[in-house]
Amino acid sequence: LARRTQAGVCAMHMQGTPQTMQDDPRYNDVVAEIHAYLEERRDALLQAGLERDRICLDPGIGFGKSHQHNLTLMANCWRFHSLGQPLLVGHSRKGFIGKLLGDKDADRTAGTIGAALSLARQQIQIIRVHDVRPVREALLLFDACGGIDGQPGRL
Repeated sequence: LARRTQAGVCAMHMQGTPQTMQDDPRYNDVVAEIHAYLEERRDALLQAGLERDRICLDPGIGFGKSHQHNLTLMANCWRFHSLGQPLLVGHSRKGFIGKLLGDKDADRTAGTIGAALSLARQQIQIIRVHDVRPVREALLLFDACGGIDGQPGRL
């Protein structure tokens, strides 16, 4: 269908099903295992005839991952650039932010913004958030103040 309609595809990792994904997620090496999974999905999409420029990859923050798995992935998203596809990360308002803040009912906007800045530093191409305006404003200031490498205008 995606090939026929010229649609883009985002391949996302999730361990288990929506009903079981948070039961007891386990990985020997969360980054390496998700990297291998996304590489397999990318290759399958290419083999099915989808053009490379219509594929993005998502490590699936919060989908079959523990608190520590999510933090490890967030710190290592840059490693997925080696797959040669745009990366999408949807971390906005996720449970790992509330847990890190010590309040599962906390307003997670500031935590979402902080994590978005980390993703920008890692040059993640697509950052999916609920609260677009405050994240956009933070990214504009981050970039204007030197951003990724001390040189404004690189985002």
